Amino acid sequence: MRPDPFKDAPSVVNGAIFIADSHYNPLGRTEVLGLLNAIGRKEIETPQLFLMGDISDLLIGAFAYSLERNRALIESIDAVAASGIETWYFEGNHDFALKGVFDERVKIVAKSNQPKHFKFNAERVWLLHGDYRVELRYEIYAAFMRTKIGLCLTNILSLNFCNNGLLKLIERRQFNKRLRYDIPDFKTRRVKKIGYLIDAANLTIEGHFHQNCRFTAKESGSEARESLYCNLASFACEKSYLRIQSGENGAILREEKWER
Repeated sequence: MRPDPFKDAPSVVNGAIFIADSHYNPLGRTEVLGLLNAIGRKEIETPQLFLMGDISDLLIGAFAYSLERNRALIESIDAVAASGIETWYFEGNHDFALKGVFDERVKIVAKSNQPKHFKFNAERVWLLHGDYRVELRYEIYAAFMRTKIGLCLTNILSLNFCNNGLLKLIERRQFNKRLRYDIPDFKTRRVKKIGYLIDAANLTIEGHFHQNCRFTAKESGSEARESLYCNLASFACEKSYLRIQSGENGAILREEKWER
């Protein structure tokens, strides 16, 4: 018999907040700083914060230029952790190689460790950024970019010895990129990719796709009970985040708007 992967999983705490895809960019998309600062000052109360990836448009821990451009974001996240709020950061496809970037109290979940098991009361929960089980060439690229060789080569190609021209170009392009979009037949396509995950848990939460939707689903032919899937809103698009709370019939997911 296989061991139960959820048996010793960490807990999602009642009242926890999830923020995804804020795409912080110092060129002008900085609204997430206000939300993080409000959480750190306890103006928005929560015992636990989950940052679900792509919090920055470009944050690569091995690049000094990238760290400097994200200094305000890093300091805001560190302040949340320092305030006593349990803070988790799930690496995304725009923010990775984050070991050592934040205060040691910020718990980093690398792509290689996603999806990650959690428990919410008696419920089984999967958490992940969402760039999971994508096409093979992306998986190869993503794995290479996180190796020492890949990071070193990219750092050199970025012209780090001169003016970081490549990183500046990426930063500008990301800032001008359209972030709000609809994916046709998203439910069917996502269940096809991660139906076996949905089967194994009561709740699956991910970001990445910017769809801000929920549905119950199970893998075709499965006898497992239906479970809830949630694709988080992109904070950059909706200026909202998710709060999880206990209900009589399980987890209640509530979208809350951030208003300055």
